[in-house]
Amino acid sequence: MISSIFERTNPLNFIILFLYLILFLLLRQVLASNFVLDTAMIFHLLECSAVVFLCVIMVDFIVRKNELTQRNSYALFFFVLLFCLFPLIFKQLNVLLAQFFLLLAYRRLISIRSNKDVEIKIFDATLWILVATYFFNWALLFIILVFGAMFLYKKNDYRNMLIPFVALFVLAVLGFTYFYLTDQLEQMTKLIDFEFNFIVEKYSDMRYLVPLLFLVIMGGWACVMFAFKKQSKSFKTRVPGILLVMALIIAVVVMVVSEVSNTSELLFVLFPLAVIQAKYVERIKTGWLKETILWSYICMPILVLFL
Repeated sequence: MISSIFERTNPLNFIILFLYLILFLLLRQVLASNFVLDTAMIFHLLECSAVVFLCVIMVDFIVRKNELTQRNSYALFFFVLLFCLFPLIFKQLNVLLAQFFLLLAYRRLISIRSNKDVEIKIFDATLWILVATYFFNWALLFIILVFGAMFLYKKNDYRNMLIPFVALFVLAVLGFTYFYLTDQLEQMTKLIDFEFNFIVEKYSDMRYLVPLLFLVIMGGWACVMFAFKKQSKSFKTRVPGILLVMALIIAVVVMVVSEVSNTSELLFVLFPLAVIQAKYVERIKTGWLKETILWSYICMPILVLFL
């Protein structure tokens, strides 16, 4: 049973998920109508796979270090399988890099609850979000998480509130200096050029619509169960979950307003949704139901390739 493999943390789970990812990407390339096996394609595949692998490692660290779930690998399982639901994501290296830096930011924000080096963690989180903005400008909306974390952890005195602006000033000066010296100032203006572009036509593509409906149904139900489950009495232990929900809401807003319309705009939804789905599955006592959910996530990405 697949649940027996992922209901515990094991290095073997990394290998299984990574092999699934590689085989999935190879199958996708073979089924593509314009399939050409050349050096550029292989390099791009390895490049994107490396970034995804770094994201998976970061998710594992965040989940285990902060005990977002029980001691299992369900969060990693859902994170990787959600990636595969939208294979066009793997063509967007910039968006993948933005996701990685946002994970670094979330790692720093959630660790504020230790009350150690709070100012440094706020500065680092802001810096990582601003770096993510370089690769995908709508990632700037996640700066809301920094102020949300300060309020939730009650670290919102005026000195801490100024830190994100200091980080912004520092990075703006460094960025301006770099773009000026390399004669690319027009590139810097593109970072603050936000275009609202909600494209309805993309929902007519079955390769987009089917996985999106699957994501909404499965993820939506998990979110409902997450919202109504018994919460810890300690507010401080509930803050990471609240930050997850905030990140999910921001990611949905980015998905709707982003000018990107090739499914890569869904990428930022994956981490919070993977953790929420994992928290739901780990509480399921009925074996066949748990197996059905896990196998549906395994089979759906393969099905999408044949649409």
